[in-house]
Amino acid sequence: MSLNWEDFLSGGNRRQSITPLGIRLARYTGKTCSVPQLNQALKSADGFKLAADSFNEVFPGIVLGNKSIAQDVSKLKSLGVTHVLNAAHGAIDVSKEYEKVGIEYLGVPADDVPTYNLKQHFEPAAAFINTAVKKGKVLVHCHVGYSRSPTLVAAYLMLYQELTAQESITLIRGKRFIGPNDGFLRQLCEFNDQLVEEGRLELP
Repeated sequence: MSLNWEDFLSGGNRRQSITPLGIRLARYTGKTCSVPQLNQALKSADGFKLAADSFNEVFPGIVLGNKSIAQDVSKLKSLGVTHVLNAAHGAIDVSKEYEKVGIEYLGVPADDVPTYNLKQHFEPAAAFINTAVKKGKVLVHCHVGYSRSPTLVAAYLMLYQELTAQESITLIRGKRFIGPNDGFLRQLCEFNDQLVEEGRLELP
């Protein structure tokens, strides 16, 4: 079954040029989380770098990857993938191929820019991932599996595994090099604040 984002709602390298907006985002501090904290969790000894592999299993039942693995339908079947969440819907779309082999698909038309409101997709995307891991295995991908897709996986971990934003980013980063842009990190911090305020997430 194939869904676009509107139907579902109704039923690169992260280091970009520094601008005044970029500086504000990089320094963002919420009530329970800050962008500098999340950036610190993302850094390796060599700084920020791209993943060497096209995909990595970052949590039981969740494969995080790039467009290369997303387009290799036979490989997905061999991995046991039953669902695909595409965070770059529009730029990358092989949903018709998934439909032929019974892979359920959800496309999120997100742009990898700090000003894009990815938070609007957090809860629906997390719900899709949660359904997928109960039924089988899900590939969550974007263009390089570095910014958009790991942000959505982090939102799932926060909502359904009750991890904080920092714990979620740290867990994913332990399995794959990732680097959500500072705008997405800010949105994860805002989501962290929201979940704590609503009593859906407890701080350690």
